[in-house]
Amino acid sequence: MPPRCQLLSGSLSNPNILLRRPQSTQRSFTTSSALCKNPLARRRGGDLGSHLPKHVIPKDADIPAYPYGPNLLFKQANKGLYGRQMIQFGNNVSPDTETKTRRNWKPNVLSKSLYSVALKKRIKLRVTAKVLKTIDREGGLDEYLLKQSEHRIKELGPTGWALRWTLLQRPEVIARMRADAAALGLPQEEIDLQWPNPAAVVEQTAKAAAEVAAEQLTTEEDEIREATTPTRIEEQITNERRNQIRRAEHEITREAAAEYAKALAGAKRYVSRGLVDTEEEGIKLAFLRARERAESQLRNKERFREKLAALFGPSTDAKDFAAKLRAYKESRNEEIAAAGGYEEWRSQSITPETAAQHAAEVEKAGGQAAWEAQRKADMARKIQEAEQAHENETLPQEEQHFLETAIQKARRAIEASQNGGKQAYVEATLVDWRAGDASRVMPPRLEEESKSKVQEVSGVDAWAALAESTKVDRDARPNT
Repeated sequence: MPPRCQLLSGSLSNPNILLRRPQSTQRSFTTSSALCKNPLARRRGGDLGSHLPKHVIPKDADIPAYPYGPNLLFKQANKGLYGRQMIQFGNNVSPDTETKTRRNWKPNVLSKSLYSVALKKRIKLRVTAKVLKTIDREGGLDEYLLKQSEHRIKELGPTGWALRWTLLQRPEVIARMRADAAALGLPQEEIDLQWPNPAAVVEQTAKAAAEVAAEQLTTEEDEIREATTPTRIEEQITNERRNQIRRAEHEITREAAAEYAKALAGAKRYVSRGLVDTEEEGIKLAFLRARERAESQLRNKERFREKLAALFGPSTDAKDFAAKLRAYKESRNEEIAAAGGYEEWRSQSITPETAAQHAAEVEKAGGQAAWEAQRKADMARKIQEAEQAHENETLPQEEQHFLETAIQKARRAIEASQNGGKQAYVEATLVDWRAGDASRVMPPRLEEESKSKVQEVSGVDAWAALAESTKVDRDARPNT
């Protein structure tokens, strides 16, 4: 047998070689532990994001006022760390012609996220390059903010001052300040007064919170016990009544302002049409015809909706109605332009029946001048009858009350137009309402709401008893 085959067979004849386990090729490495952790190194997990100062500084904190006040000339410095740097103005001077061109120099402001060791957060700040260099030299943001020097306090600004106060509330910073004060030889009483021990502060705060909670629990029990007493119910009814009166005054103020503006506009319109001679008579006529104008306005709105539906079809919703209204306005403007003006278009839009009726009235009166004089006389007679309505016993009570109220409003508006204007009319209306109707009359929209809320408070129909007790006779109300 050749030697090569003998070697091969000899190696195969040994069964231990085939059953031997392979040796592991893995190696274990060990490193020595770090002597100290770097506080500025990025932490794994936890709060790794950057925060704006407004999210770091407590919103309800009682921070002392910054002793040097805000920057009034360069206001963006109040929102960052600018180190008293601000915009400067000067000139570019040409070396050849000595021409001066105005220019300005602004600080080199950077937006940086600086890590605070005490707060354990990265704070996103607007800092200048000069301040950033100072922070690096001091050893971090905390050291820059906590340095005890007048010059550094002037550099901080309002934002830096608030961040400094936030740092001084941390227990580790308080412990550091106490140690520094003790090293300087300050008395222990002064140290405790200036920098209280955090553990003592926490204990005192917990004790005070427990006392407040116990007092609040006692107060709630007393309120629950007194909630069903008649005095408590009357107080709640009174408060609800006061709120309802306040809302009623607001609504009356709004309505009175609109009423005064409409009356003045109507008076000027009546004077221009020759229906009255003076603006005072026009104001009286405007208040007397307020009900007629409101009814006419409702009829005109209904007719216009029917006209719009006839032209463009019925409206499905508010958006569809607005689109059709825009289309109608565009078509009307085109018709006015084609007619040559608004007056010509309006004269063309008058129906033959209306024109014939007007012509018959003018002919019956004896001409245009006589017809206008007759209308003017009718308006004057209407004003005179309204002024004497309190003496006319044949009028229905509702009509008599309307005429009296219209004349009172007209006199009030005339006085206001001569002195004070709209505000004077609103104030006079509120005074009259408080004197006569505030104790028992509410605007219609607020009456049902007030009644239901008072019934919820008392559990009975207390509104009826309250209204009955505050009723005032109609004849006892002052006439203004």
